[in-house]
Amino acid sequence: MKVVRYSAVTFRFLPPLLLSLVLSVGASAQRLAAVRLQTMSGEKFGYQNAAGAVVIKPRFEAASDFQDGCARVCIGGRCGLIDSTGREIAALKFKDIGYFHDGLAGVSLDGRKYGYLNRAGVLVIPYAFDEVTDFSEGRAAVALNGRAALINKAGTLLTPYKYLRIEPMQGGIARVCVRNDSRDGIEHSNFWGFINVQGKEISKLTCYGSESPNLGNGYAVTRIATPDGRPTTIKTAHYTFLVGKTYNYNSALIDKTGRVVIPSSAGYEFGSWTDSYLRVKKDKFYEGVVDYTGKVVLPVNFWNITEFEFGPDGKSLAKAFTSERGFFYVDKQFKCVAFDGVKCPEY
Repeated sequence: MKVVRYSAVTFRFLPPLLLSLVLSVGASAQRLAAVRLQTMSGEKFGYQNAAGAVVIKPRFEAASDFQDGCARVCIGGRCGLIDSTGREIAALKFKDIGYFHDGLAGVSLDGRKYGYLNRAGVLVIPYAFDEVTDFSEGRAAVALNGRAALINKAGTLLTPYKYLRIEPMQGGIARVCVRNDSRDGIEHSNFWGFINVQGKEISKLTCYGSESPNLGNGYAVTRIATPDGRPTTIKTAHYTFLVGKTYNYNSALIDKTGRVVIPSSAGYEFGSWTDSYLRVKKDKFYEGVVDYTGKVVLPVNFWNITEFEFGPDGKSLAKAFTSERGFFYVDKQFKCVAFDGVKCPEY
């Protein structure tokens, strides 16, 4: 399936999934693995269980991992989905097919136009798109003529086809890019922003992508670059470069309504996060911790705050360094804990 696959830092359009159907060495929920076996008509793929017994006879020309109770298989260049008994959930008639997410799977009969199939095998969203993505939180990105839009499970367009990229909906927020102005990859573009589940833009589309993450819990960081100085403009066939241009960067925290929770005037650079706390940096050298209201949990004057890799269990405490060598331990609520002979500060 022509689908946009995402990782933590890279976003790109991938070729049809048919090309990525490979021999599985992993196990499904039923611990079934695809195996290549010799048959009277040549080598075919089937599935065997953890004991090595063949439980789905070898008849497929390509086979993939099981995911959520089904696996993609192909015969004669046509693909479908089977369950752990080998029963066809989706008939082997598609040129390209994905897994089910939110009850829908992207499919194409000809490899050119894509729609969505439900678990009953009914096409519920017509073949109208050049590329599709998996559904997440009831939303998916689809592409037409090189531009992406957001749809719901009824196939209704929630945005126009205006975006270069739309990432999966997480915590009611999706990160989007409207234009790439960077030679170093789209992640370094200054034209990222955020939309909500209704497709409404909840931030300006002028965020620096590399440091403007969707936190996945109903919050996102907007980092805006403000030009500083007067650059020289150099134009090429594909890009406009501003030589000598420097920027001032300012970060803010917003929620899924677009409300600014921690303004850029706080002067923070946002680092790692949990569902309750954010690590922040100030003046590029000092670290601290705040909660999602902006309340300071640890003052922003520490040299470093490590990951949680200490304590009696080796994972419940972190070190908060007050100097190059001086530190104390904090728990996951960032409260001081006396441990391993290190006492808490008196003040």
